[in-house]
Amino acid sequence: MNSVLIVTGMPGSGKDEFVKVAKLLGFKDVHMGDTVKAYASRSGIKMVDKEIGAFATRERLEKGMDIWAKRTGENISNPEKTVVDGLRNIEELEYFKSHFADAVVIAIYTNRDERLRRILKRNRIDDVKNEPELEQRDNRELGWGIGRTISLADHMIVNDGTLEEFKEKAREFLLSQ
Repeated sequence: MNSVLIVTGMPGSGKDEFVKVAKLLGFKDVHMGDTVKAYASRSGIKMVDKEIGAFATRERLEKGMDIWAKRTGENISNPEKTVVDGLRNIEELEYFKSHFADAVVIAIYTNRDERLRRILKRNRIDDVKNEPELEQRDNRELGWGIGRTISLADHMIVNDGTLEEFKEKAREFLLSQ
C-alpha cells in the first residue's frame, strides 16, 4: 500500500469522482483546492473561479510554487491510505515526493469538450460558465505547470466513457495499490 496517492488533471477531468471511489474504499481525502479556498476566504476573496485563481497565483508568486502543497501537507497527519487531490505543478510534486516516500501520482485525462460538458452539468458556484472561461482556466493551470505534472504521473487513467466505466477503472486501480 502506498502512503499517499496524489491526483492531478485538468478541471473537469474526473478527479473528484476518483476521490469519491477512493473514499468508498476507505481512503482519506485531502483537497488542495479546499486549502486554497479556506485561505482565500480568510483573506476576503470572492468565491468565484477568477478571484480564487488570482489569489492562488499571487500566493505562489509570493511564497513559492509549492505553497499549496505545504499548506495541504499540514492536514495530513497519517498518510496511510490518503488521496490528495489537486496537484498543479512540479514544485508541489517534489514537495509530496520528498515528504511522503511512497507517494504515487495519478493523472486523470479527459478531452476539453467533455470536461466543459461535465463542468456545466455539475454547476459549482466557483466553476467556469462557458468555453472561453474554461480556456482561460486551462491556460492559467497550464501556466502553473499542470501539464508537466500530468506528463510525469506514475499512472494515467483516461476518463472518456460513462461515469460508471470511470468509477470501475478507478476502483480497479485503487484496489491494485
